[in-house]
This record gives sequence, structure tokens and C-alpha cells, in this order.
Amino acid sequence: MVIGAAPDLLTKPLPKESVHERLIDEELFLFDSEDSNCTVHTLNGGAALIWYLCDGARDIQSIAREIATGFDLKEREVLPDVQAAVARFHELSLLET
Repeated sequence: MVIGAAPDLLTKPLPKESVHERLIDEELFLFDSEDSNCTVHTLNGGAALIWYLCDGARDIQSIAREIATGFDLKEREVLPDVQAAVARFHELSLLET
């Protein structure tokens, strides 16, 4: 995947095994145990929902569809946000390549 490029709709994002999650006061914190900088990433509610749906089984379009259905939105309204979040997760090296 090219950095900054929108991921293909058929991409099935999967978190790296070394990425750990902690939910504290409704904020999701992610950190990669293999990251020598010990960077901690904080996700807001929308990004956290997308993160939880990145399970390697769902493709990006399915993630957008599931969120749209759950919040009574149109898939085309949700899809750009899902693509942007997944692209950012890739940029941060949180997902398998």
C-alpha cells in the first residue's frame, strides 16, 4: 500500500500481533510492543470502532456497511472515513501488510 493512498475496498485489515489495546475512560490506546519509540496512539470513538472491526475477516467495504447499518447512515457517507482510518493505521504500522 502506498502511504497516504486510500486502501483497496477488498483489503481485509488485520492488526499486527504486537499491537496491544487498552480502553481507559472511553478512549482506546494502542501501542506496539515492537516499537522501539514506545509510541502510544489514542483513538476517538469512531476510529476505535473501525479499529475493532479490522479483524482480517472483513474487507473495508464490509466495515463501512456494518457501521452505516448500525448508525442508520448511508455506506457512501461512511466509506471515506473508513478508508482514511485504515490508511492511517497502515501509516502508523499498526496493521499487517
